[in-house]
Amino acid sequence: MIVRRFCALALAGGLALTGASVAHAQSFGGLAKGAEQGALQGALGQTGLGGTTTSGTSGLLGSVGLPSLSSASTGNVTGILSYCVQNNIVSGSTATSTLNSLTGKSNVTSDTSYTAGQQGLLQVGNGNQLSLASLKEGVRKKLCNAVLSKSQSLI
Repeated sequence: MIVRRFCALALAGGLALTGASVAHAQSFGGLAKGAEQGALQGALGQTGLGGTTTSGTSGLLGSVGLPSLSSASTGNVTGILSYCVQNNIVSGSTATSTLNSLTGKSNVTSDTSYTAGQQGLLQVGNGNQLSLASLKEGVRKKLCNAVLSKSQSLI
């Protein structure tokens, strides 16, 4: 009985440290996901999850434990879009024309953050980067779609 209470207390403390919500405590799968999100947020210096917005970029990624694109520069967003197009994560005339429009702007491709983006590194602020290659395929696709939406707003 005492051991069971201690385990419950340790689990509750662990949830508080990882930032997992009470809803994640419904199942062990939810616990793992919450711990993963909390660890990623801690590593990236993020403090909370954002809500979905109509633009599809600011806060949308927070619902899957990733940072918002709001702190990424135009050069980095363009480089990430290039990465997404080259790796067939997003395709079609919209993605290609958006990429062409942005790379045609002055100083976009000469920005060092553009080169990082082409390598699949999203610069999330405070010197932190997130590698798209380290993400699961579904999350990477969501991120690339959000980058495409953000890129269209930069034209």
